Amino acid sequence: MRRINVLFGMVFVIALGAGCQTNPSKSQANAKLAAAPLTLAPAAIDLSKARVEADTKYAKAHPEIREYVHWTAQTFGPSGMWLNEEAFATWPADQRESRILYLKTLLEDGEYGRHLCSGLAEASALKDSRLVAGLMKVAGYHRSAADYDCRAKWMAVAALARQESEAAGPLLVSLVDHGNQNTRNWARAALARQTGQDFAQDKQAWARWWRDQGHPPIAEDLMKPWAAPPKPQP
Repeated sequence: MRRINVLFGMVFVIALGAGCQTNPSKSQANAKLAAAPLTLAPAAIDLSKARVEADTKYAKAHPEIREYVHWTAQTFGPSGMWLNEEAFATWPADQRESRILYLKTLLEDGEYGRHLCSGLAEASALKDSRLVAGLMKVAGYHRSAADYDCRAKWMAVAALARQESEAAGPLLVSLVDHGNQNTRNWARAALARQTGQDFAQDKQAWARWWRDQGHPPIAEDLMKPWAAPPKPQP
């Protein structure tokens, strides 16, 4: 099996659930970008800044959600899987731009899995609208027939919180009652940060508020209550 080197190798287009296929033209177009070594590193976590972010940017969220935001930084920050918002503040503009384009390709074309998590942590600290589509793809990953690892999913939701993109609103509403605690709490955190509201896991209340702000109604398939996947037969 060919090993995909996420940091230095070429990003391959992988069709989820349908095997692997490459897109030569897209791969060639991104070859130089994907092959360029990462010469700088984002700043290490500063937990005092993480506390300030939790208390200010998520001030309208329920206290439990604010503590969850801070807990995320405490738990995942020391390993580099959570970064402060200004972690890339000292990077030169050209290297920051290169990293954004790299992450855009990684998240939009990459297969779902934990190998995306380091890139998701970086995308969370790089507030750029070009990353939203890839983050929504990862956050929206779902398998109804079987349970799956939600690490990449909730990290994508957490990254969307900082993006504050209206495009992600309906998806975030669909996740407020998700069976995975990290996913549902971060969906609530993201919505509270963006809207200044907190309707907990009440999808109907979120949907009414969303519509009242002049947005189109949220699609019915996103409004269905979360259902646990069937247990495997013995």
